[in-house]
Order: sequence, then C-alpha cells, then structure tokens
Amino acid sequence: MWAASSVARVAVVRRVAFGELIKVRVALRHPPSWIAIFVKGFAIVAAEIPELRRVYMQLPWPHLYEYAESTVCIALEREILGDIGVLPLRFRKPDAIRLGELSDMIRRAADAPIEDSRFYRILITVTRLPFFLRRLIWIFSLNIPRMRRHALGTCGVSSAARWQTDLGTSRTPHPCLMSYGPADQQGSVAVRLSFDHRVFDGALAGRALSRLDQVLNSSILEELRELARREADTATRADAGDRSPLGLYHVADDRSETYGPAKPDTSRGRPGRSAN
Repeated sequence: MWAASSVARVAVVRRVAFGELIKVRVALRHPPSWIAIFVKGFAIVAAEIPELRRVYMQLPWPHLYEYAESTVCIALEREILGDIGVLPLRFRKPDAIRLGELSDMIRRAADAPIEDSRFYRILITVTRLPFFLRRLIWIFSLNIPRMRRHALGTCGVSSAARWQTDLGTSRTPHPCLMSYGPADQQGSVAVRLSFDHRVFDGALAGRALSRLDQVLNSSILEELRELARREADTATRADAGDRSPLGLYHVADDRSETYGPAKPDTSRGRPGRSAN
C-alpha cells in the first residue's frame, strides 16, 4: 500500500461486446483462459500506444521512463505459508506469444509450487526483513527501471470475474491496471483501466480501451477461430485416419510415424469449458 500511496489513481470503464468471441471460445475443446485473452489483447494495445509502457519515477528526480516492450504482471491469489496472499506472475512480450501457448504458460505458473520459484522465495525473504530494510528495497525497486520491470512489470491485469464480481478502482503501484468483470446475458463485459494520472490522462485511457475492444474482436477472435480450425482438422484426421489395404492404420506427425493393427476410434470430444 505504501508503494501505491503517492499514485494519482483514476479509472475509466468501457463495456465490450463479447458475444461472438464467447461463442467461438465455448466451442473449443481446450479453450484459452480469459486472463490469457485479456493479457495478450492488452499487450497488443500497449505495443501500439507507448504511454501504456511509461512509468513515473521519483528518483533521482521526478521523470517519466518508457519501456521498449511490455511485461504484463498478473495478480494471482496463492496460499503462502498457510495463509492466503497475492503473488505476481510476470510475462514479457505476451503479445508475441501464441494464445494457446500463453494460456498454458499461465496455468503452469499458477500451479507450480511457490518453493520452486526463486523470485517468490526472494519476495518471502524480503517480507521478513525489518521495516526500514523493506522500505529501502522498495525505493530502489520503484526507481531503477530494470528492477521495477523485474518486480512489477510495466502494467498489470487482474480480475475477480470467476466469482461474478467486478473490481473497483484499485490501489496499485502499477502505472496502469486493467481488470474485467463477468459477462452479462448479452455477452457484454465491463473492462476497467485504472491508471496513474501523472503518466497519461483519461482521454488516452478511453482510446486505449476502445482499441482493446477492436483487438479482442478482431485479431484475438481470429486467433480463436484458427484454434477451432486446428481442432477440427485434428478431429477429422483422427476419425478418418489413413488406412492401408492391409488393414493397418497410419498416424503421422512432424516427429514420428506409428503403424499398428487397424482399430476403431473410441475417442470422444469434451465439451468446451469456460474459465476466467
């Protein structure tokens, strides 16, 4: 809270129509998570709008620093030493990662034991230090660009939509934090951008959310459709197969070929599941 106490926090909200995107995603057998969809969408917008990659630093004098690329920080609830807390997941240049791969990366990182992460071990160690040492570390982390990106990223994404709730204006040391709520019956979602008014103004925040609306319903939607086409092609090849005249089935991929006695296909597709 101390790190966010000096931030001039303002928020803008835009309702985004997700009807078609929800329809395509639900039909997928292995749909990407909603957090991955928003992280990539916002990273694409940040790559186009440099103000979303800027931070306000107080030392050695008050100034704005602009990063060349985005590092998105996801606020994740985890159990820490028997208690519940929030830990950051950081992903550098998520706009350059395929959506399915990004979703898998987020799920693996969220499920990994805290003890396996050197970064988390350092965070827990810092929280046990005396107050003045913790404050000194925070001062350095907030005002040295490389340390700040490593600790906080360049922007944040958070949501409580899975519990059918919407985050209000959040106090955070991030220069901008994007959050989203649950979808209504028409497939409309409230997307909120909380930002540091010292870095940019409400007009730019509004343009950023407008551009995010376009990205989610164009390039992200098309990537979901491409995933649907790949799943359909995979299912078609699995159902049909390449059967030889000798009654052998033939399955080939980029790595190996497997031959064996012909046998019926008993696989079933699982219905798409919705995950926030």
